Amino acid sequence: MNRAASLFILLALLGACGALPGGGSFSGDSVADVRDADFGAVQHFGEVARVCEAKGRDLGQQVNETAARGYHLYDSEPSSSGARKYYITGFADGCPRQITAANVLLAGASDYEQFRFGPAGENLPYGETDAVYEKIKGQVCGTRRGQPCGRRVAALDKNTFFVSAYERFGETSRWSEILVHDGAVMAIAMKSAQ
Repeated sequence: MNRAASLFILLALLGACGALPGGGSFSGDSVADVRDADFGAVQHFGEVARVCEAKGRDLGQQVNETAARGYHLYDSEPSSSGARKYYITGFADGCPRQITAANVLLAGASDYEQFRFGPAGENLPYGETDAVYEKIKGQVCGTRRGQPCGRRVAALDKNTFFVSAYERFGETSRWSEILVHDGAVMAIAMKSAQ
């Protein structure tokens, strides 16, 4: 076999195994605890439930266009300022994910990196979502821990985003953070500013 063909086969095998950067997806498994729940069931703050019974039902008002292509956030009671159900659609299995919070924000990978790797990043709490993001970023971007993705961040923005859920409006020092990548909840972390 000639040298070029051997190199091509080696690169194809490495790429299939996820050993080459830049593929756009992560070959690791989810570490998140996402359980199945009935539509309308109450979730504790910080929990994520898969609610397949919600398919095709009224989930409330769509409140965010998208943080990653194909995902949408719905608020079950948009006129309320208290804790209520939020639904996120667009997952690979077609089942919405439900969380309970007073306020929910979605942010893409590039938004996350501006905070995490910017001047204030050293003061931010570090959790399971950050650790898993570092692994995903390393595979997709080929960068090491603590370094931003760089030019490849647009590839992450296509299929990776963070969900920040807040227990109440106003000053809150505790929040839940969810990392979604490639159609799956990859990690969930409770974070605190203290």
